Amino acid sequence: MKESAAKTKILNVASRLFYEQGYNATGINQIIDEADIARGSLYNHFPSKKDLLSAYIEQAENLWFTALEEYLSPIKDPRSKLLSIFDFREQEQFKTDFRGCQFAKVVAELTKDDLKIYEQVSHEKDKLKQYIKSLLVQIHLKSPAALTLDMIAEAIFLLLEGSTVAASLYKGEASIKNAKIIAASLLI
Repeated sequence: MKESAAKTKILNVASRLFYEQGYNATGINQIIDEADIARGSLYNHFPSKKDLLSAYIEQAENLWFTALEEYLSPIKDPRSKLLSIFDFREQEQFKTDFRGCQFAKVVAELTKDDLKIYEQVSHEKDKLKQYIKSLLVQIHLKSPAALTLDMIAEAIFLLLEGSTVAASLYKGEASIKNAKIIAASLLI
């Protein structure tokens, strides 16, 4: 097996397991067994489990934003595009049977000294906030209700994140749909 193919296989298996059963519950031996690779192959590509987790987060961020951009690409109106982020999030939750945000799940398992991983997850969340703000800048808000653009961006971000947690908890899309309605009320 080519090294790049082995690395991809390891990362794909680890990604599935980290998301489905959690980072802490996933052992290196399970990854090796399910990827059907030699132990040395895993450590050749990922010197530690934390390195594998780091690669998982990086890949997940890239895949998530690529999928988001594809989903939103046909939409030209910035207001519609911004609200469609909720539709995308709802669609992604349906695909995973409402298991929640992969980034939030990782952070829930970390110790306080896992700074590199926290920084990676923060990067993904900050990128989403910046994307929201870039769309808000394009919308000509008539009455921002005494909120700054940054506050509105933060509110929409929190609606997205909170509704994803609630959707995971209640195993349904109602929270995301309601959050979209609330977000729309901020965009007048």
